[in-house]
Amino acid sequence: MPSARALAAIEAPFDWRRALSLHRRLLAGELGVIGEVAGNESDTRPALAVLLLGVLAASLGAWLWIVIDTQGAGLGAPALKVLLLGSLASLGAWALWVGLTWHALRSIFQVNVELQDLTRAMALVGGFAVWQFFMLAGPASFAIGLITTIAAVLLTVLAVRAAAPEADDRAAIISAGAGFGLYALVLSIVADLTGVSSGLFVHAIG
Repeated sequence: MPSARALAAIEAPFDWRRALSLHRRLLAGELGVIGEVAGNESDTRPALAVLLLGVLAASLGAWLWIVIDTQGAGLGAPALKVLLLGSLASLGAWALWVGLTWHALRSIFQVNVELQDLTRAMALVGGFAVWQFFMLAGPASFAIGLITTIAAVLLTVLAVRAAAPEADDRAAIISAGAGFGLYALVLSIVADLTGVSSGLFVHAIG
């Protein structure tokens, strides 16, 4: 059952200022904010908002790259498959990333961690994907997407450590890495088979 504090946080008005402050601190390299969010139930919705902002920015950057690369020839279909469906696919794959990371921590390393704490921490670092907006920069598109994705994975390891202090570096790296492997596999397959993609994985469209 949700705690009284969690229910109060759900019922409270959404605090956009808090979400933007958390995002700004993350992008400024203030890594302590990850632990702060992991331990604060009231930051659940702000952290998820930060994740959503990152995903939408990554989708927008990928779509603009397609538009620029095709000289505007593909406005309609990419808008649907990248901006809308691609964002939804990314959020779904991210949920699998969180779920597998949580499961690996518990089943392989016997580290007990609250799923909500892990979700908050990983949602916050997911906001780092906002830098993928700059994938619109033509020939540098893939490099920007790759560098941003690698940085996000490294930040996810820190998020795991923040949400699960009992996990050592090995447990955090393997758990987060396994989750990311599933995330990347799902998005790559979806992009190749359906043309639905977002961020870096737009380059996997078959």
